[in-house]
Amino acid sequence: MNVLPILKTDFVSVCEAMVNGTLGKQKIEFDKKATVCKYAVPKGYPDNPVSEQKIIVPSERMPGTELFYAAVDQRADGLYLTKSRSIAFVGIADTIMEAEAAAEHAISSVKGPVFHRKDIGTKTLLDKRVQHMRTIGAL
Repeated sequence: MNVLPILKTDFVSVCEAMVNGTLGKQKIEFDKKATVCKYAVPKGYPDNPVSEQKIIVPSERMPGTELFYAAVDQRADGLYLTKSRSIAFVGIADTIMEAEAAAEHAISSVKGPVFHRKDIGTKTLLDKRVQHMRTIGAL
């Protein structure tokens, strides 16, 4: 979810290179941007998620974000939750903090019985993950 919006190389050519076994020869380029992906999930997820509930996603695209539909049912009167991750917003910006703010703003606009982790992409969580990697000797 995070890398496709910033992929500059034609995605089909990347897929063809994978199929043909020539991916190592393929020049793959990305925009020099940061991304943060936040998912809206049904309340109660993952143990006892609500489903069959209508959600409202703003029809206009939020600046600096991409919207991806996941586990939703489209019906004549709108979108309905299933029991898994429903939609994702990827914030795209020059810094992770700006990308997180864009994703947070967009996902907060979804109406219905959903929740999302507000800490994803924040400096506090990133610092915690970096410290963990140092602790286990991976950095």
